[in-house]
Amino acid sequence: MSDNPLTHHEILTLVEPFSRSGRQLDLAASDRPERRLVFKPREYPAKTLFGPTLTETLVLENPRSDLYRLVRNMRIPSGETATLRVEGSDPANLVERLDRIAAQVHFQVCRGVTIARSYRLIYRPSSVRGVPGQDHLVLNEAKADLGNIELTLDAEVGTRGPAEVHLKAKPEQLFAPPDDLLAVLGWSWRPLRPIKNGWRSLLRLPASEPKRTPALEQKLVQTVEHLALTLAEPPARFHRRFPVARWVCVTRRLAGILVVVGLLAAGPLIMFMDLAPGSIWRFLAFHSPPFLMIGFFMVKELPLMRPPRIPSPPPATAWVPTAAH
Repeated sequence: MSDNPLTHHEILTLVEPFSRSGRQLDLAASDRPERRLVFKPREYPAKTLFGPTLTETLVLENPRSDLYRLVRNMRIPSGETATLRVEGSDPANLVERLDRIAAQVHFQVCRGVTIARSYRLIYRPSSVRGVPGQDHLVLNEAKADLGNIELTLDAEVGTRGPAEVHLKAKPEQLFAPPDDLLAVLGWSWRPLRPIKNGWRSLLRLPASEPKRTPALEQKLVQTVEHLALTLAEPPARFHRRFPVARWVCVTRRLAGILVVVGLLAAGPLIMFMDLAPGSIWRFLAFHSPPFLMIGFFMVKELPLMRPPRIPSPPPATAWVPTAAH
């Protein structure tokens, strides 16, 4: 961050392209020493089911002399918020790029649940000579209020790695889900693990754009729809709906454990096998522990080594059905 506060002349220069688009500076909310300009809220007519208006608040930051960061904060009448962040060296270009993205892109309704999605806007040059590059929306966070449970998706926990799904019960709400609550949806969803403030699952995704964000948006919708339907019913209903999928989750867990145990046991067992001194199998067996150590540091997610439980109906106290409120 520059040590020089924004001067009056700099403010007039920076505000000019925003004024052309009908936005007004909120000087009282701005911070000149921190080189941050805040613009007055502007309302858009909603073209969806979110209420009468969508409210936009823009924030322009200048962390370095050659870098500007423009953040669009969107809010709907029910209280959900989402952001769009874009960076570059020209504020006029930033506001022009941001205005090309519809305000409604941030919100989606699934089974009565509103999903608020926050993005970064990334410019990617074209690989074809003479063809201009394009802006791409990159989803980095999403939130959904499921009644007694809050869902948060964090897609920036690691470069090219899985996204994290966090489930947190609201105050005075019961929530003790089975660890396969999300894993029954398929291979992309990992079992839930308890954390300090709730539960966490990992969501496998393509490593890079442009495939990553569309896959994440699709799986996010599947996750919210599944939770909205599951949490609206008694916990025992979950077991009756997914009998086969729950056993598949057990098989997946066991397979990972057996692979690790098999590699660890391969070294001692080689002593009882009649293999040629130059056999590749002898080499792999003797060096399986180093291979495991290398794999430990290379994998982005470690398998759960705790033996899986036999699927059974969750207790009636696992959660309070949303329909009961």
